[in-house]
Amino acid sequence: MSDLPSSLVYSLVTRMSAPVALVGPDWQEAYEAIREKIGRVSPQDLLEVQGETLGIDAVRTIEEFLAFVPGSGVKYVLVLGADNLTPEAQNAFLKTLEEPPRYARIFMFCQRWSNLLSTVRSRVVNVPLPAKPRTELQTKSAWEYLMSSGSKNVLEQLRRNYDWASQVLNGDLLFSKEMDSYKLAAFYFLLIERKAPTDLLREMLELESAMTFNVNTEMIFDRILMTGVKVT
Repeated sequence: MSDLPSSLVYSLVTRMSAPVALVGPDWQEAYEAIREKIGRVSPQDLLEVQGETLGIDAVRTIEEFLAFVPGSGVKYVLVLGADNLTPEAQNAFLKTLEEPPRYARIFMFCQRWSNLLSTVRSRVVNVPLPAKPRTELQTKSAWEYLMSSGSKNVLEQLRRNYDWASQVLNGDLLFSKEMDSYKLAAFYFLLIERKAPTDLLREMLELESAMTFNVNTEMIFDRILMTGVKVT
């Protein structure tokens, strides 16, 4: 069930003409509520855009979709994971966000408001979505809650990677620079659990110093990984 009141969902879908950004760690539930309210519409009147990286081509697709007046009177654009819009794509999107066609309803779903450029933020209505309370998530500790940012979806991804992180800490697996953020978060969570607080703090301060004075990102990444290799 979505945390959005049904009256708000109704207003967003039927009355809001300005572009809307629904922002929160679990925007998937808000998306489902919006999508359910939109209901069944012609494929010519609904466009969903998503991807690990959304570049200028994604914005062009939206512009082409909105170029023609719909037969039903309304066209819906849903950008899932608007965090993934590149800065270039966000800049290309500005004109459409500032002056959308009268028949357009644009919804952007993202995890963090700060991930959108200030120029984009000034052109959309921000609808904050609350994080899940720790009691609802049933996290093992405050650290696990912190790693998941109060998101049920992120918490599930985090827990799927605990076995992988444990194998790395035990020296049974090697790191890869292509690993995703969920694996890295799981690694850090297990590292925090196993490390003595004073040792962990010392190594975090060393890492902070390295990041301040060293611009070699590859070396910094390797330094992060060595934090786990030293676990006994």
